[in-house]
Amino acid sequence: MKLAADKGQSLRGQIMDWMLRLEAAPHDERLRADFDAWLARSERHCQAYRTMEHVWRRLGDLRSDDMDPARAETMARLVQLRGSRERRLLRPIAVLTAIALSACAALLYYYPALHVRLLADHLTSVAELRDITLEDGSVVQLDADSAISVKYTGERREVTLLSGQAFFDVAHNPDRPFAVIADGVTVTDTGTAFEVLTGAEGISVAVQSGSVGVSLDHGKHVAATLSRGERLTVSRPGNRVERGEIAPGDIASWRTHRLVVQDATLGAVVEELGRHYHGVIILKNEALARSVLTGVFDLRRPVEALNAVVQAQGGILTEITPYLMIISAR
Repeated sequence: MKLAADKGQSLRGQIMDWMLRLEAAPHDERLRADFDAWLARSERHCQAYRTMEHVWRRLGDLRSDDMDPARAETMARLVQLRGSRERRLLRPIAVLTAIALSACAALLYYYPALHVRLLADHLTSVAELRDITLEDGSVVQLDADSAISVKYTGERREVTLLSGQAFFDVAHNPDRPFAVIADGVTVTDTGTAFEVLTGAEGISVAVQSGSVGVSLDHGKHVAATLSRGERLTVSRPGNRVERGEIAPGDIASWRTHRLVVQDATLGAVVEELGRHYHGVIILKNEALARSVLTGVFDLRRPVEALNAVVQAQGGILTEITPYLMIISAR
């Protein structure tokens, strides 16, 4: 049997494949075991599947735990039709199912933005910076297009960085630890100032004052203790940990509308600039995306900054509309 987790298939394509197969054969134990193994491969798989399930339910709960044989047959037929170029007429329930799956795919295309909005307590839009004072006096400064959720208890202060990046100036309280969680990476301290970034390439933590502990896999593995001027990067995929130094004054430079990068990939810089650009930036060339650069850029002029970055790396920036730019190799 061909598994859904084909290497050449997109994540949302894999999820749709699994949903169709599980709908068609709800009692297939081997299929369920294969699906559980796929989920266990990464937290990203679990999170994306949970989002798809949520959207599926919101679209009308077309699924049923007691699926009748006719419906199962229809779903099986739909699975067979995927990949076929023949145009066939489907029964009404199959049409509704196909529409729902198409809507799921469209919504999942904008994941994690949609997922973030459902979970966020505080968020910013493109080019918007925001300061948030939490109930204990800790201050969170959110970069553009970023979001957090907050969960305080009597024993622990916890903030989840759902997207983007934020700078935390934590009120000192040794009896009530402050933790920031970003995609399985946990940063814990009792009172200090530090930045956390979560992006396509991984998670980065940089300490401006005091010290923090960093752990992986939701606290299961201690990675490092960082002090002033130290940075830790956890790369995707594989959770490869890299430790380095950074000038404290350059940490969270976006707070003064500057982007300061040292040995950063073009892909990471494009992602950063994209938080301040009211449009879509497409970078498809992998070699160009992995090229490394160092510099200081003005976030108030993201198009000019992007043009300078791309030209310096030997690429071409094409403006299709004021809201769509494409980066390509020469």
